[in-house]
Amino acid sequence: VVIIKEYAKKHFKSTPTLDFALEVEQLTTRKRANLILNVDGCIAVAFVDMIRSCGAFSREECDDLMSFGCLNGLFVLGRSIGFI
Repeated sequence: VVIIKEYAKKHFKSTPTLDFALEVEQLTTRKRANLILNVDGCIAVAFVDMIRSCGAFSREECDDLMSFGCLNGLFVLGRSIGFI
């Protein structure tokens, strides 16, 4: 998670979704120490920030990609290796 956060902060134009997730993590870890931003969550918010800040897509196109669930494939693929 640390590597993903550092990479996003260094290489993406902006990281508002990651920043929001980190703020939420600060609140949740006050309630319980194990309510952290896990690797799947960190990858998800980093991808959203990457897609939104790369310049290849309009904001509307980015929102469409998110609503279509296209990022779910990343997590399904990663889990599928374990099943095989």
